[in-house]
Amino acid sequence: MDRIKLLERLVSYNTINDQDNLLIMDYVGNYLDTLGFKITFKYNSDKSKKCLIAKYKNPNIAFIGHTDTVGYSNWKYDPFKLTIKDNRLYGLGTCDMKGGIAAFLCAVTEIIDKLENGVMIILTFDEEIGFSGIKLIDNVIPDNVIIGEPTSLVPITNTKGCMEYKVTFKGVRAHSSSPNKGDNAIIKCLNFISELRVFYEKLKQEENPLFEIPYTTMNIAKINGGDSINVIPDNCELSFDFRTINRKQNKVINEKIKKLVNKYGANLEIITNLYPLDNTSDIAFIENITTKKSAINFVTEASFLDKKNVFILGPGPNNEHKCNEFIDINSYNETIEIYKKIIEFYTK
Repeated sequence: MDRIKLLERLVSYNTINDQDNLLIMDYVGNYLDTLGFKITFKYNSDKSKKCLIAKYKNPNIAFIGHTDTVGYSNWKYDPFKLTIKDNRLYGLGTCDMKGGIAAFLCAVTEIIDKLENGVMIILTFDEEIGFSGIKLIDNVIPDNVIIGEPTSLVPITNTKGCMEYKVTFKGVRAHSSSPNKGDNAIIKCLNFISELRVFYEKLKQEENPLFEIPYTTMNIAKINGGDSINVIPDNCELSFDFRTINRKQNKVINEKIKKLVNKYGANLEIITNLYPLDNTSDIAFIENITTKKSAINFVTEASFLDKKNVFILGPGPNNEHKCNEFIDINSYNETIEIYKKIIEFYTK
């Protein structure tokens, strides 16, 4: 098994918005079948996409990775052909995260005959947009989980939570010359935002020094209302999110939003309510063979898992979603060696 050729094959599939999802899942499924894995698939509702669950013996550790990528523009290299130059591996998804997937497949292949216990490999779709793939995975996952996102080989044990909302304000339509006959939905929205900002300024006083941005963040993302300059708007939509630093803040924020929504007679849609990842397990073994653990501000599939020991670890450098995406050859090979040590540790 050639380490480079395996990554090259994964990169060759166009998985922007999961276009070649079925093809790449079948390829990896067939590959792992030859190693003795039991293969099952989880399909979306119209069976146009599927997740792969590969199980070897009695798993005590699982690897999870997503096969979809973002799009590209103005690339110097062919995004679907692995290009090797200056000790770098260029290709769409090499960093995020086909490099991590290939590294884990290589690691398992090279040590499978030594494994006393089992391992599980799960590949998902739609991580870049809606996380619908990971939501199909039921509770068959062991307590120890590696998410192979790019981290430059720094184990990540903490990620922020994500709370996304859409609030719709209702008013009374009238001509702008007679505002007393109407009820301006946009004004309601602005007053709602004003109160929300006061709440947020108090909320952000609590900090978690693990994160680069140590406090919970709020983003007023989108406002859509009204249809004519001379008409009092009877409708306004507001979209916003919070990225939380601890689980209790999710509850506090939800309670506050519901109170404000009731106050302004609005309708609430909770789009996302993901808790932060806070892995308190002892991963000293992993830190000894990599580097000290860290935290990240964004959400990964780890946020959907309620497991004892979930951490994120993959190759680098971190240049995901950038033009001419790449990972270093040395980092790729080192990732494979580290994965081998981790697998052996958890499968004894």
